[in-house]
Amino acid sequence: MKTNVSSRQANRSEALLNGPVAPTLLSFALPVILGNIFQQLYNIVDAIVVGKFLGDVPLGGISIASPMMDILYALLLGGSIGVSVLVGQLCGAGQWDRLRRVHATALTGGVGITLLLALAGLLSARPVLLAQGSSPETVDQAMHYLYIILGGLVFCFLYNYFAAVLRSWGDSRTPFVVLLVSSTLHAGLDVLLCGVFRFGIRGVACSTVFCQVFSTVWLVLYTEKRCPALRLTRQDLRPDPTLGKMILGYAWAAALQQAVVMIGRFLVQGMLTPLGDASLTGYNMGMRVEQFLFCFSQGISAAMVVGLSQNLGRGNLQRVRRFFLTGLCVEAALVAVMSTPVHFLAPRLIHLFSDSPSIIAAGVQYTGTMAYLYLFAYLGEAIQGFFRGIGRLRLTMLASILQVVLRVILSYFLVPLFGIRGICASVATGWILLVFIEGSYSLRAANSMSRAAGPDRQD
Repeated sequence: MKTNVSSRQANRSEALLNGPVAPTLLSFALPVILGNIFQQLYNIVDAIVVGKFLGDVPLGGISIASPMMDILYALLLGGSIGVSVLVGQLCGAGQWDRLRRVHATALTGGVGITLLLALAGLLSARPVLLAQGSSPETVDQAMHYLYIILGGLVFCFLYNYFAAVLRSWGDSRTPFVVLLVSSTLHAGLDVLLCGVFRFGIRGVACSTVFCQVFSTVWLVLYTEKRCPALRLTRQDLRPDPTLGKMILGYAWAAALQQAVVMIGRFLVQGMLTPLGDASLTGYNMGMRVEQFLFCFSQGISAAMVVGLSQNLGRGNLQRVRRFFLTGLCVEAALVAVMSTPVHFLAPRLIHLFSDSPSIIAAGVQYTGTMAYLYLFAYLGEAIQGFFRGIGRLRLTMLASILQVVLRVILSYFLVPLFGIRGICASVATGWILLVFIEGSYSLRAANSMSRAAGPDRQD
């Protein structure tokens, strides 16, 4: 009987389905974490190069543009995460023909949606940024950046989609290698275009889009060569309406969840505008540090999703529970190691982006205050990873919406009184409530699945 799975894929699935849980989770998560780090380096290098070579006004431009781009990126990434859950379940069940049809439908539909999002962003960016109260000079710099980034948005989708599918297929190393090479190239191009050729903020945007195109081409060619079940012909590239509805059921909730978090940050950013550009820029630089730190928690969560979805597809419910509990322990250990260094090194971290004392002071207020509160964010990532992995994507969406609504309401009252520290209190409150409310439900769900499976016959 003809098979559509390579021996390499069989070995990876064997580890996820039958290997020791903790080593398997960590070995799969490490390339994801490193990949996330290099993904964040795209934004961090952009900010460093702009701040050091171009000055505070362009840095403010890229700062106010980031939340809008984060929303669009979150929609694309969230949709890819939703599809990857379905891909993982089909891989675990060995349904290769159905997997190929799902892949073709998700790919063509995703490209169409991305083009619409790019057009909407191009039409709305300037009015939205001006409505926030940013200065016209800063908005002009942001628009120079956004026109180019939005013009290449489809390549951002294609990279994230193929990377997510390959991870669910059982390959977390290839997306990391691609990001490693691409990020190195991106850093060099940033310095070349901004520091040598003086292209200004447009040089940063061109560097980003070029590297996204490079990464996309690499992953597409790799998938065609190494993943037989994901190899598509021209005839395959016709969406299946029935499958499209099923895929949308997975993708829309994950996409909305990711976007809602970014929308919340965007709204909170607007509340800081009366405090001045320095406070706003410092806060956004603190957010860049935070997003870097979240590379670790999100890497563990992403690895959990793959392990959970593949084992759920195979019916290994005992291992579903063990993947979840192991993920919780790893997240707690990570934040225990990282919190104190982050707290004390906050001034040096913000200084990477700017030499301005007022920007550094504002960034330190956020990063230094949040350092020990990241425990709740990390545990929340594990909890959300559990529900994504078992296909409960609407639940994670609802939890995120409620958390963000609470964050925005509290920030509205606390920011005028306490400034950036009011945002810290608002964000932390949302994280804590998510852990205690959704966390208790996740433990009950995991234990219920374990009891339903009967005695553990694995390992």
